[in-house]
Amino acid sequence: MRSDTITPQHLGQRQKGARVPGPALQGLLALAVYLAVFVAGFGRALVSSLDVPMVGQNATDPNFYIWAMGWWAYALSHGINPLYTHAIGAPTGYNLAAWASSTPSVGVLMWPITAAFGPVTSFNLALLLAPPTAAWGAFVAARRLTGRFWAALMAGAVYGFNINEVNHDERGWLNVTVSLLFPLLVYLVLLWWDGTLGRTGFIIWTAVILALQFYTFTEAFFEMTLVILAALAAGYAVAGRAARPTVARLAGLLALGYAGALALASPYLLDEIRNMPPGLLRSKPKLALHLADLVNFRSTTYVGIPLLVLLLAFAVASWSSKVARLLVVTFAATIALALGPVLAISVRKAAYTLPWGRLWHLPVARSAEASRFIVFSYLVLALVLALWLAVPAGNRLLRTARWGLALLALAAMCAHLPTFAKVVIPSPPDRQTAVPSLKPANTLPVFLTHGLYRSYLNPGETVLVISDRANAGDLFQADAGFYFRIAGGFINISLNSFSALPAPVIELKHPSPAKERAFLSFVRTAGVGAVIIERAWTSRWMRVFGRLGMRSTTVGGVTLYRTGYHAGPGGPGPG
Repeated sequence: MRSDTITPQHLGQRQKGARVPGPALQGLLALAVYLAVFVAGFGRALVSSLDVPMVGQNATDPNFYIWAMGWWAYALSHGINPLYTHAIGAPTGYNLAAWASSTPSVGVLMWPITAAFGPVTSFNLALLLAPPTAAWGAFVAARRLTGRFWAALMAGAVYGFNINEVNHDERGWLNVTVSLLFPLLVYLVLLWWDGTLGRTGFIIWTAVILALQFYTFTEAFFEMTLVILAALAAGYAVAGRAARPTVARLAGLLALGYAGALALASPYLLDEIRNMPPGLLRSKPKLALHLADLVNFRSTTYVGIPLLVLLLAFAVASWSSKVARLLVVTFAATIALALGPVLAISVRKAAYTLPWGRLWHLPVARSAEASRFIVFSYLVLALVLALWLAVPAGNRLLRTARWGLALLALAAMCAHLPTFAKVVIPSPPDRQTAVPSLKPANTLPVFLTHGLYRSYLNPGETVLVISDRANAGDLFQADAGFYFRIAGGFINISLNSFSALPAPVIELKHPSPAKERAFLSFVRTAGVGAVIIERAWTSRWMRVFGRLGMRSTTVGGVTLYRTGYHAGPGGPGPG
């Protein structure tokens, strides 16, 4: 056993010969608890509307992830290269490896659900599963570290139900929310460290987890790599002379795992490098953490004072432990990385470049949000809490105090979590009252749900979808099973505007003869055969398209305008 070289018994490490009954059953029980708590506390509205696109309909990204769910299932089942699509962005299409976070790992995993129930249900179900499975991953790692079920159960809640995780989940940012793989890698390290997992098995499973993370979110793969390097450096520093060769061997095995992961990810990686958006190299680093955010409950990086007090108490009480020092130093490293390349004291004062600021000159880091490193801070805090509760207490009062502080920390962290809610979007002002009314952005038009589009559109026809529902083209196309192509659509801010509409269409919001001519030119070039406008928001477009001589049909909650053009085998031409 290697564990005695780094984990002291007084931190709750399993003693030699001790057996904890039913780890698999305890894992299933933990997952069931997390699912029940998340559904009852945060996801009831989503559970009752699994087949309805109710998450983030006033933002662009969620409908792209719904589209991506459908696309990966459609492309793989039809033998199409999934890394390039002609389905959106007519007439040229888009390269999905061009720094677009299409979460292929999730799309492939949810393929059976998508095929059976559609991409909307698959997306909603993925959102419901992401936080509980992240919590379960942390539970597995914490239980391996401590051997204690209840301590590990609390630790999983800290990691899976923190405000950063739930807030992004409620927004529908699937690429950020799927964070199960980070604690599973910690679990693998613990298995190898105590001799349960051999060298070959560790390399293979590490390669699989890292490759899955790459295919989930490239930015998180980069962030995880930096945290691993920081943790290895901290581990080498605190391990002592006897254990340092073991830490060095671990670094070597992780390097081999990375080599395997990059080989598995090479088809996507090479396309990503070849298709790097030009603007990416000129972009500025995004949102960074301010230390005050850790105790500001309005922040998406909120930790709370009780949990920080617990961390401090743990550090003071257990500093003689190498594990304690490793966790505290790693926590400090993740917070430092979350600060980003510069330290801004206040809005009015100058920002100071931090020593690690040059990391943000790397292409992938330029598009990364530094504050997202906080997910690793939550994982460290989860393990700290598990060890804090696993320490054998000398008396009942001390044990009660430990659990009281842990429960207070968890309650403070979860007190301000958002829940899923039905979305409404402001429509144009009423002509008589001049006051915007609220239109529901949930139920899809009957034109889609009842398959009426098959009677009004030709298979493969290019259409333009207009709606105040954000990125409605991606959503409509995915729900229709890719029956038609669309002009426009959003996959990445480096390639598209947030409106997800082509520039000539956006310009028509303030029409002029020149803008109308530019729009008609775009229609001819892209081969747009029809324009679909969701009925709730048709009023301001009707006059424009009527003036352009387009024939309209109102059916199933949409108004459909024929343009007189189509894209056949020979390209765009008159219809």
